[in-house]
Amino acid sequence: MLFRPPILGFLFMISLLASISVDQSLGSLAMADGPQAATKGPFIDSARFIQYLDDNTALQEMKRGGIDTYYFRVPLEVVSDLKQDPNLVVYNRMAGSFGILLNPAPPKSNDTLNPFYYRGVRYAVNYLVNREFVVDEILKGYGTPMVDPFGVYSPEYQNIIGSVESLGVRYNPVLADKIITSILNSAGAIKQAGKWTFKGNPIVIKVLIRSDDPERRSMGELVSSEFQKIGFSVIKDYGDLNKANTIVYGSDPQDFQWNVYTEAYAGTSAFVKYNPSVTSQMYAPYAGNMPGGQNPSFWHYQNSTIDKLAQHIAFFNFTSSNERNDLVRNATLNGIQESVRIFVAQLIEPYVAVSSVKGLINDFGAGITSKYSLSNARTNKTTNSLDIGVKQIYQGAWNNIAGCKDAYCSEIYTQLADSATFRNPYTGDVIPMREVWTNITTLGPHHKMHVPDDVRIWNPVIQRWTGLGKNDSAMSKVTFKTLLSKWHNGIMMDKADVLYPLYFTFEWGTNTGNADRTYDPEYSAAAQVSLPLIKGVKFDSNNTFESYIDQWHYDKNEIADSAAVWPSEPWEITSASERLVMSGKFAFSKGEASAKNIDWLSLIIPSHADAIKIELQKMRNEGYVPNPLKGLVSVAEAQKRYDATINWIEKHRNAVVSNGPFYLDSYNPEGGVITIKAFRDSSYPFEKGHWSVYEYPKIAALDKIQAPQFATIGKPLKIVLNVSENGRPTSDALVNYFISDWRGRVILSGTAEPQPAPTTVDEASNHLKGSYEINLNSSATAKFPFGPNLIKIFATGKEAFRPDIYTRTILAVKASP
Repeated sequence: MLFRPPILGFLFMISLLASISVDQSLGSLAMADGPQAATKGPFIDSARFIQYLDDNTALQEMKRGGIDTYYFRVPLEVVSDLKQDPNLVVYNRMAGSFGILLNPAPPKSNDTLNPFYYRGVRYAVNYLVNREFVVDEILKGYGTPMVDPFGVYSPEYQNIIGSVESLGVRYNPVLADKIITSILNSAGAIKQAGKWTFKGNPIVIKVLIRSDDPERRSMGELVSSEFQKIGFSVIKDYGDLNKANTIVYGSDPQDFQWNVYTEAYAGTSAFVKYNPSVTSQMYAPYAGNMPGGQNPSFWHYQNSTIDKLAQHIAFFNFTSSNERNDLVRNATLNGIQESVRIFVAQLIEPYVAVSSVKGLINDFGAGITSKYSLSNARTNKTTNSLDIGVKQIYQGAWNNIAGCKDAYCSEIYTQLADSATFRNPYTGDVIPMREVWTNITTLGPHHKMHVPDDVRIWNPVIQRWTGLGKNDSAMSKVTFKTLLSKWHNGIMMDKADVLYPLYFTFEWGTNTGNADRTYDPEYSAAAQVSLPLIKGVKFDSNNTFESYIDQWHYDKNEIADSAAVWPSEPWEITSASERLVMSGKFAFSKGEASAKNIDWLSLIIPSHADAIKIELQKMRNEGYVPNPLKGLVSVAEAQKRYDATINWIEKHRNAVVSNGPFYLDSYNPEGGVITIKAFRDSSYPFEKGHWSVYEYPKIAALDKIQAPQFATIGKPLKIVLNVSENGRPTSDALVNYFISDWRGRVILSGTAEPQPAPTTVDEASNHLKGSYEINLNSSATAKFPFGPNLIKIFATGKEAFRPDIYTRTILAVKASP
């Protein structure tokens, strides 16, 4: 999502798709490059993504050899049987979540009432949702109850556990009814014969339920039933993601086409160690993901407190790890208390592949749908290709600015575009991908360096590249070497491609007034908050540049990730898209498309791709060079690019061109098939097997725990446990524990210590590797309240940050007199 607003830091993530040479097939291009080119890219030669709306049909196809894997969780009731089939492998991914989105808009008329306008009513919905029932019955145990946006398997969770659990959010419909009654009575509503009315009319709640997802449909029915039980009149509206995009995300909340929506948040993103974006994406209005987006044509939810907290996290506005952790806790608490978006369950999603497919990488964020997984996959089929079942082949627009927001798009999209950096799939650490940092210099958080006069930034007011002024400064500077390659259309990437995203962020992130045509409310509102932090770039050569940014992080690699500038599509496609959007023919975002009653730009749709082609033909005939590239790109060079992309669109019937290991060969909407093929050009930097190092994560496990059922208050207590890593005992794991009272308040926390290393021969003979102890002295156990206390133990490997979790109730009893 190249031009997606830089919530994570300074720039963009990944992009769209594509491939092939200007006037020849990619196969012949690879041959022309010589035999060495065949070693570049993925192991497989191609993959087809095939739509199967019915999960059981997809499974039957897999069993008979029709498809190799299914990129959607399989029906939970059949998982046990699948695990017994030697021809299949079940991969669990602990990512994604279920939740509820509430419409907090005020009514336009004083004659109606929206109960979710009131913060207290929204928060009370937490007590109406039986999270344990959702996990145990609807998810068949494949999940964990969830109140916060991170979930227990996130590296962030142990930072917020005390704050979140102290809220004591539990299923308690009596308490919910009491809170709601108090608030609605004060607002003038009356409950008569068990039904809520306002000014003589029933209070109606419209619940949009995702009927294309059995588990979410069940959850929607459960929530609807709870609303009915406490007296609301409920209208259940069923639909798929297309309908949700239109009604929930594309309409004015004050039109009240919906009050409640059963959301799901897919785990298709990278596993992140210090997650800077979650609180922005899930709670902060500025990011454009809350009701109404940031579209001025709509009523939209606003919360300056959460915006400020989330932006401090997203843009590294802190001076220590402790300050950052406090920000995360406060943003999370504010989001939970506002309860516009409510989290219900973190999913443990079973995915299935045939056992003959090797090399799949089960990323802690995206599971086997991750980018590296398909690049590393190997098959013994003579075709050297994979057939992948998907739930939906197309549900939302494919564009690099404010599109590709659904999992169905992003799971394919990420195979086609490389990013500047990536994340270790098991630790979340930042690692270079297509931009290798050769130096990171920072004086932050308390001091700054001078930004040289020859560093350039785009000025949207005067429409040219400028310096920032003699007195401007930045906390950090990162020097990058870019690994450029050919675009899939055969044109070599260059400095102009790298600069264009920087231009775009400033041009479209700034509202210059006077009916600025380079403005999209959804994109621009999120992008504009990062602009003061971006201090510009200075190229030393075509593939080496310095990036200045007014950000600091205690992990320097996070600074590099934030300062990276990287394109995901050739500049000419972005430029043609801009011209079409500025002319009013398309919109980059769903909200703007709905507000203006025009199409949401999607580069994969043949008619939209044709519009791009026609615009490119106009640009060629005009001898057009975009303003930010004048003096850098000649008319002849621009026309060569236009011709290459025009030929691409004519051959492939899409305008998705990128720089990753696969290219988008074809899209067959009638047949429900997308075909991608390996990009074998010798300029591509990564050889076959480059990602194989990530095939086998070193995951810690709690094997044996000796924890007492009873604890005497004021008496020492010992808990002994054993930890292994991929079946072998280890003393190199991190073991944390949290003890909370019956209200959920954490009263004790700490780290279990491994058994000391032996110092004598006798000690060595008795030493048990992987043995840890939690020793609580009498002062610690004196804090136990009488009755049940809950201990949670998290064991995490140093090379794989997915914890194994043990939970047990310990009854605290008083010492005998």
